[in-house]
Amino acid sequence: MFPPNTIRSRIIMRALATSAILTALAVAVPSGAASAAAPSTLSVLSLGDSTTRAFATCGSYADCPVNSWSTGSSPAVNSFASRLQASQPNTRVTTANFALSGSVAAQVSGRVDDAVRAGVQPNVITLLTGGNNLCSPSIPADDNGYPMTPAATFANEAAVAISKIRKTWPSAQIELSSVPNSDSQWESVRNTPYAQRWADANLCRATRGVSATGKPLSPTEAAATTAAENRRRDEYNAILQRTCAADGPLCHWDGGALSRLNFTPDLLSTVDHFHPNIAGQAAIAEVEWNASSFGTRR
Repeated sequence: MFPPNTIRSRIIMRALATSAILTALAVAVPSGAASAAAPSTLSVLSLGDSTTRAFATCGSYADCPVNSWSTGSSPAVNSFASRLQASQPNTRVTTANFALSGSVAAQVSGRVDDAVRAGVQPNVITLLTGGNNLCSPSIPADDNGYPMTPAATFANEAAVAISKIRKTWPSAQIELSSVPNSDSQWESVRNTPYAQRWADANLCRATRGVSATGKPLSPTEAAATTAAENRRRDEYNAILQRTCAADGPLCHWDGGALSRLNFTPDLLSTVDHFHPNIAGQAAIAEVEWNASSFGTRR
């Protein structure tokens, strides 16, 4: 989808070094001993929110990380990590999911600390954040009355998160997602009985065109609110792109690929009609893999 960056590819290949390691082992030891040598490993860490925890994909209001688009093992999803394993057949890919349901960008750093305490040493990190900065019922109204994290605040949160990741794991490859399109999710349910579930949970107030307290607005006010939500998503994406670029060649932004994914009704959970179901997780996995620094090298 996007042309590979030669410098990035070289750095990634040096960081992973799987082929070189295996070749060196084959030369350094007799052929019989080479077959007994331990395979190289590649660790994938996922950070983010309930989308990456695959919330509501197992028939209940609960996380189900086996179905995660990033590090899940479900064949029905064919996650990012599973695709990475298929592309690196001589490497053993391990995974760790430290996403946190309900979290916003400001909480990413804390999850990095949790991963460190657990002994995680990732080579590749996927980060999908920003959705709750637009949609969480706990986000207060900004100066304009819109219940979303201000762009300036999000910029600081994103910069802190990426800086924390880089300082913690200097050689890790970061695969950074754009912000999911909550508009398409809402369009899939707004004219159905399931829209009430969004209202009951006070989800995505700006997307739904309601006030910070969840009260209906006039048509003019509602249109202004939803337009503000679209602008804010674009601002978040621009911030993520700039922050990733500032980090250097070991950070790869998806170019807005996830934001362009249309969440049709068949991609949403029948539990809450908000989170992606297994098919939705599979769709995210495909989009993010194809837009990643690994997918673009095929």
